[in-house]
Amino acid sequence: MKTYFNNIAGIPEIIEEIKKVTGFLWEKGWAERNAGNLSYNITDIAQEYIEFLDFETPVKSGKPFPNLDNNLLLVTGTGTRMRDVFKNPYNNICILHIVENGTAYRQFQKPESGIKILPTSELSSHLAIHEMLVANNREEKVIIHTHPNNLIALTHIREFCDEDRINNMLWSIQPETRVFIHEGIGFVHYLQTGSDDLADATIGKLKKHRVALWEKHGCLAIGKNPAEAFDLIDIAEKSADIFFICKSAGYKAEGISKKNLDELQQAFNIE
Repeated sequence: MKTYFNNIAGIPEIIEEIKKVTGFLWEKGWAERNAGNLSYNITDIAQEYIEFLDFETPVKSGKPFPNLDNNLLLVTGTGTRMRDVFKNPYNNICILHIVENGTAYRQFQKPESGIKILPTSELSSHLAIHEMLVANNREEKVIIHTHPNNLIALTHIREFCDEDRINNMLWSIQPETRVFIHEGIGFVHYLQTGSDDLADATIGKLKKHRVALWEKHGCLAIGKNPAEAFDLIDIAEKSADIFFICKSAGYKAEGISKKNLDELQQAFNIE
C-alpha cells in the first residue's frame, strides 16, 4: 500500500499527520487497547487516481450514503491500536472507495504485512458523519474518536450530564476553551456503542458543534485535518483536567466570571 499511495501527491503528508496524531492519542492515555478510531476524506486529493487503483469486490454498507458516492476515505482498521497506527500507519489503515450511489464500498488494501485489515467497527458512524459533512459543504474532512480521561469522568457526575452546564464550566476554566471551542461541545446521553442511535445523535450535535462528548464513553471531534480535530479535544480535556486538579486539592474551581467571559467574547469577535 505504501508503494501505491506514496505516488499520490499529498498522501505521504496526510499519512504523517495521522501518524503524529495517533501517537499523541496513545501518549495521552486516551487510547487503551484498540480504543478509538480515525477517518479522513481524501477525495479532493486522490479522486483522479481512483480509476488506477486496485479495489476488492464491493461490500454493502447497510445504509445508503448518496453524498459519499465516489468518495475515497482513509479509515483506521478494526482492532488496531493507536500505537500500532503510529508505528506503521500503512499496515493499520484501510482505504475505502464508496460506490453504487453510496450503498457499498470497495476496499483497497495491500499491506506490507500481507494481513487483511477490516475497517473500524464504527464505520457506519464515520460514514454517516462524513455524509452529513459533504451534504452541507462543510470544510471538515477528519473524524477522531478517542477516550479522554477527564472528559469521560465529568460525564459520571450527574450535574455535568447537561450541555449548558458542562459548557459553562469548561469555558470558565481557561480562556482558550471559550476562544477555540466557542460554540461549545455537544453532549450525547449514553447510547449503545456502534449503534445507529448513537450515530444519529452525534450527527445532530455536529451540525452545530465540532466536538461531541458521549456520556460515560468518549469524545469525537471533526476538523479540516487531524491536528485540528485533536486540538479541539485536547483543549476541552485540559479544562476538565484543571477542574479536577482543583477538586483534588480540596478547592472548588472559582472559574472565570461571566463578565470576563463576555469581554473575551467581544475581544475575539465570538458569535
